[in-house]
Amino acid sequence: MHWAQSFESKFNSFFGCIKKWSKVEGLNYLKENAQDGIIFVGVHFLTLELGAPIVGLHHPGIGVYRPNDNPVLDWLQIKDRLRSNKYMLNRKDLRGMFKALRKGETIWYAPDHDYDRKNVVFVPFFAVQEVATTTGSYYLLKSAPNCKVVPFAPLRNKDGLGYTVSISPPVDFSDLSDETAIAARMNKVVEKEILKGVEQYMWLHRRFKTRPTEYEPSLYL
Repeated sequence: MHWAQSFESKFNSFFGCIKKWSKVEGLNYLKENAQDGIIFVGVHFLTLELGAPIVGLHHPGIGVYRPNDNPVLDWLQIKDRLRSNKYMLNRKDLRGMFKALRKGETIWYAPDHDYDRKNVVFVPFFAVQEVATTTGSYYLLKSAPNCKVVPFAPLRNKDGLGYTVSISPPVDFSDLSDETAIAARMNKVVEKEILKGVEQYMWLHRRFKTRPTEYEPSLYL
């Protein structure tokens, strides 16, 4: 059922008329802070592919994505995402993200993936005390200290009819300078967004895969 909803999200994003069956709450948080640059924090909901197109109708930004190994599928996903984004950046292109933030752009950023042990710290995430968490947020905030961190959650409506993107107020990171503390707070931000629609989060993407050492047992059987 979950993967069917995820496929539906992708299908609607590419072929559907999203303006008819979507709404955005909290758009003012983007409009009011646009001049400072915005890290638009998304999380891996099953409706992931719909968030940017819906918001892009009102506030186009910079998309961040993982290139697909299949060139045809890669072309299709770029073509789809450029309908609602000014341009796309490879998720590994931190320099491109730095440049965009300094220009006052809004970049879409999802910090809730497991990237093995490269450029990560181990901090709490829900009930698991040591979860591999990217330090990318630290470098983005360091490169553009005036930018705002604005989380959002794209969710399917409970009646099954349409989608609502809920944009939250900016989260303050100005009191932090340590990459571990920043990663820990970012996980708290992600947790809060997930709790808006726990049943719609993509739990199957193995968020807890990497352990602090290779000798520790996997949390997945």
